[in-house]
Amino acid sequence: MSTTESPTRYELDDHIARIRLDRPERLNAVTPALYESLESRLEQAAADDARVVILEGAGRAFCVGADMKNHGEVQRSTEERQEYVWNAQNACEEVQTHPAPVVAKVHGYAIGAGAELALSADFVITASDAEFRFPEVSIGTYVGGGITYTLARRVGQARAKELVLSAATLDGAEAASEGVATTAVPDPDLDETVAELASSLASHAPIPMQLAKSNFNRAGDATRDELIDAEAEALLQCMATADWEEGVEAFAEDRDPTFVGE
Repeated sequence: MSTTESPTRYELDDHIARIRLDRPERLNAVTPALYESLESRLEQAAADDARVVILEGAGRAFCVGADMKNHGEVQRSTEERQEYVWNAQNACEEVQTHPAPVVAKVHGYAIGAGAELALSADFVITASDAEFRFPEVSIGTYVGGGITYTLARRVGQARAKELVLSAATLDGAEAASEGVATTAVPDPDLDETVAELASSLASHAPIPMQLAKSNFNRAGDATRDELIDAEAEALLQCMATADWEEGVEAFAEDRDPTFVGE
């Protein structure tokens, strides 16, 4: 699907979409074109009914954040700055609200905008020696990608504030121990760990997974009663699907179910 000029790559295999940030010569630093391409790939994954999306980086890093060389070379108008900022915000929101679970596979560096992309995913599987950092305040800029929401939900507001205001560095093992990342594994095991997780997720019924992700995304704003109602509505929706019938029959027959997403 992609070309050599595209800043991202896309593959689909066995219901698993793989989106690769593909600027390895710049350690996958973000640009407006990369954000736009990422949004397009996420839309493609949804159109392909992917049950899982893996977000990864080519080369030596997941993503080192903003392309500071590009910032230094390009003088942007006010309108262009607004477009750049909203490209970033929209791309992260697309990851956060994608109907399928998104797995960020982090190696090397996830810095600034790279960390913001990673933490937009539902699962962050990281190499133990990877580096997470939010350096924005130390270089005169500001965080984005909803990180004041996503990081605070993972580690609590006080720790999130400390990580952002101190521009502290966490390695992958530290990130996992604090809940910034889901799991940390030795770098040689990263590919296999992500593949196993993606395969497991892809074997589940996609409709209830989508409903669960949607309701968890509401959890910070919705009331308890609203979520209780939403759960009941979701369950009733699932009970009307072919996958519900398949699950019941597979349980009775002591076999693994085969879900079709209907």
